[in-house]
Amino acid sequence: MENKIRQLRREQGLSQEAVAHIAHVSRQTINAIENDKYDPELTLAFKLAETLKTTVDELFDYRSNQAKRKENDVFWCEKYKCVLWKKAGLESSQS
Repeated sequence: MENKIRQLRREQGLSQEAVAHIAHVSRQTINAIENDKYDPELTLAFKLAETLKTTVDELFDYRSNQAKRKENDVFWCEKYKCVLWKKAGLESSQS
């Protein structure tokens, strides 16, 4: 899920360590969230929004990730459909 944590944190002159301290998590957690490698639980999302003086809706954009996920799912299905069809016994009917 994309977010504006890095942008807002820098605008406010806060380090990852400072945000982590306020939110009671590790700096590595803030880094992972900023780099879209970890989606925070709801309570942490609210705490981050409060810390950065914004709302959860403004801080996080869940829709951008859905579009990427759909593209990846389609690519995966196109790439592996023959394997799936063989396993399901449908190879000849889908060709």
